[in-house]
Amino acid sequence: MDSPLLSTLVRRLHLLIRQQIHADLVAAGHDRLTPAHMYIFQLPGPDRVRPTELARRTNMTKQAMNHLLAGLERDGYLHREAAPDDGRGTVIRLTDQGHDVQRIMHDSSRRLEAEWAADLADGSIEQLRDILVRVDAAVGAPP
Repeated sequence: MDSPLLSTLVRRLHLLIRQQIHADLVAAGHDRLTPAHMYIFQLPGPDRVRPTELARRTNMTKQAMNHLLAGLERDGYLHREAAPDDGRGTVIRLTDQGHDVQRIMHDSSRRLEAEWAADLADGSIEQLRDILVRVDAAVGAPP
């Protein structure tokens, strides 16, 4: 049997990570968030970013991004304000609740990495990180 495709392995890990982080968000009381919202909060984060830039980063249409942002604004995770550089566009500003989501996502990701490192206990997680950083740089993946 052939080895699994890298794309399959990466996708499975991606789905597992999303599922675990979403469960942590729900457990912390952020039960109105869906996995789609998590893309908005992922590093480098949406704070002081234009919605159009955030749509580009997350590979969403502007319409889909604005739909998600409207719900997050209604639920108190962020607000939009005039862009400081030209006043015509808007930028996103996270509220304390939005910053809490980012913190939970970061902490959850670190916990998952620590669990994997403990399960493997041979330094291969750091090797995997180094390889993925090199692949990321070589293919010019978006932030």
